Amino acid sequence: MLAYVDSHIKEMILPMNSKISKIDYKSIILWTVMLLAGFWCLTIGIGHETLWYDESYSAAIINHSIPDIIRITAADSHPPLYFIMLKIFSAVFGRSETALRLLSVLGVLALAALGTGPVRRVFGKFTGMIYTFCVIAAPISVSIGQETRMYTWAAFFVTASALYGYLAIQQGKTSDWIKFGLTTLASAFTHYYALLAVTILNVLLFAWVLLGFIIKKDKKNLTSYLITAGAVVLCYLPWIFILFNQAKRVSKSFWIPPITEDVLWQTLAYPFRAKFLKFRTAEIFLFVAAVLILWGLVLSIIKRKKEGLMSLLALLVYSLTLISAIVLSYIIRPLLVERYIFPVTGVFILSFVYGISMLNSKGASIFACLALLFVSISQNQIIVTERFNGPMKEVCDFVNESVTSEDVFIHTDEHTFGTFCYYYPDNKHYLYLPDGFEGYSGYEAFSTNGYYGSDVKEFIKGKENIWLVNREGAETTSFTSSLFTEGVLKGKGSIHRFHLYPHSFYAVLIRTVQAGDAVKN
Repeated sequence: MLAYVDSHIKEMILPMNSKISKIDYKSIILWTVMLLAGFWCLTIGIGHETLWYDESYSAAIINHSIPDIIRITAADSHPPLYFIMLKIFSAVFGRSETALRLLSVLGVLALAALGTGPVRRVFGKFTGMIYTFCVIAAPISVSIGQETRMYTWAAFFVTASALYGYLAIQQGKTSDWIKFGLTTLASAFTHYYALLAVTILNVLLFAWVLLGFIIKKDKKNLTSYLITAGAVVLCYLPWIFILFNQAKRVSKSFWIPPITEDVLWQTLAYPFRAKFLKFRTAEIFLFVAAVLILWGLVLSIIKRKKEGLMSLLALLVYSLTLISAIVLSYIIRPLLVERYIFPVTGVFILSFVYGISMLNSKGASIFACLALLFVSISQNQIIVTERFNGPMKEVCDFVNESVTSEDVFIHTDEHTFGTFCYYYPDNKHYLYLPDGFEGYSGYEAFSTNGYYGSDVKEFIKGKENIWLVNREGAETTSFTSSLFTEGVLKGKGSIHRFHLYPHSFYAVLIRTVQAGDAVKN
């Protein structure tokens, strides 16, 4: 009896031991160290900057319920998924600058963590590790990871969609088709450049499976793709009608300037830049990256490496997204801003990393990674120490000396309107927009304590303490003069100017005023 039990225990233990022996503890430790080090690097100085307008929009919209977030984004020019994620995240971690930005940091780490799964499955362990390292080391990762915006998660969803779409076709696993469908849908609901990217991706994948069906009679992949794509389209269908209305609104008026040669060049160099700054090293590394990408593709053809198809797919998604954005900008109106390209930066890095992995030796590959890290460190030292988002710290120090909860603020520019709504949530704020000027954004996100329109009189009636805030140099600052000439406001205090920092894009003018005769009458 004992011998029988002993034999069965051995039968159970041996398979377990064989599985344990296959676990690559060294790789697990290396990836864990990289991700933890990445978290540390991405959070250095994360709270040293105040929020700027785009971040204040994110902070404001999560004050609303999830149904209202969907309604507000539908009336603006955004899809809702990121804001819903941020609302849930902030319910746990709070709404400080650091807490709000932390979700974006996790988006970068999620993108990097793809190296442990689908990148490793496609290209192998070494390339997977290089990918994780390069996503974290890319100069733009700190800048974009320290902003309360949706770009890092858009990049994660797009890259995951491309990887799982490729794996689903190559290996035919149901789980990969499901992941491909979910990440495609998430991309579409996160950012419209991500929607553009996965639309292009799906056209390429459909052409692939259709070709496989024609040549090899591969009915299984075609069926699986059609089912997955059909389910995604069905889930996204209600938002398509909203998207058409948003596109109509944007086509009439939007803030993005025309595409210039400099804008295009800086967009191409964006993965190797930091914040809004231009670096010579970014241009050099862009050239190096282009050479490495071509090297990887050519060598994969020569050596007949099928994973070269994934690199080609990634490159096509990146380049066709950029080309489509340029074409749409000329057909409709300008729609290209450098940061909008970040949703496809993950697939760009994927193709770039494949080129690195195809160098003659691991030593050469590691050297290329360290060179990228060196460029990143030299640039990001500026990002984590300098001020880019305006002088709100100094403004708050000044205002806090005398402000009360009964005070109200009038703004003529959305940048101060948004940030003041965040830093003074107990006060009411009014964005003055003269007749015929609708502004550049969806201001309903700020409706918990912010109002907007062309009639200031009702807002300030009966108010003793009124603050007038302008952004120096903004075209909307000139609107202020009409408020005084029409007797809506009267001067009370002197104007205080809070200056531009070397890398900041705006200065703030603030003074106390009182209601004029046109209000009292």
